Amino acid sequence: KLLSLMDINGKKPEIYISESNRSAGKTTYFGRWFVNSFLKKGEKFGLLYRFNYELDSVADKFFKDIGALFFPEYTMISETKLKGIYHELFLMKKGNDSVKISCGYAISINSADQIKKNSHLFSDIQRMLFDEFQSESNNYCANELSKFMSVHTSIARGKGEQVRYVPVIMVSNPVSII
Repeated sequence: KLLSLMDINGKKPEIYISESNRSAGKTTYFGRWFVNSFLKKGEKFGLLYRFNYELDSVADKFFKDIGALFFPEYTMISETKLKGIYHELFLMKKGNDSVKISCGYAISINSADQIKKNSHLFSDIQRMLFDEFQSESNNYCANELSKFMSVHTSIARGKGEQVRYVPVIMVSNPVSII
């Protein structure tokens, strides 16, 4: 239902926020949708993280559960690019590990300046997922909102357009009633 709603002005939003209790299936739902959209329509995706160190083992973090549940014939790997600024994600059919297909990217928000300088590399991203966008321990990047907006702006250009529609799905558990 969330994805079919319009904003207060009746327009399609570019940021969607899904917040509910743990184990409600938010990450699983959107992860499955992203992979299905790639497999059926070739639509690449971006995964947003705060810091570069969070990109380690990103393929397992993202794909391990949804792969076992919905895509048992596939595996996912990632390759570090630009000295760890981002990772490129690849899907491979099991038994045919020699053919890897680029399906998306994992990006660090804290690397906003480097992402801006290399924005052309991400012009094929159709949608992004920012899982755990609310930190339970208040561990945010310095100037996180500015960096987030910069990364989105960098990605939402290209393919001959100054601005493309690139929705961001932001997922989190409730952190505080305040």
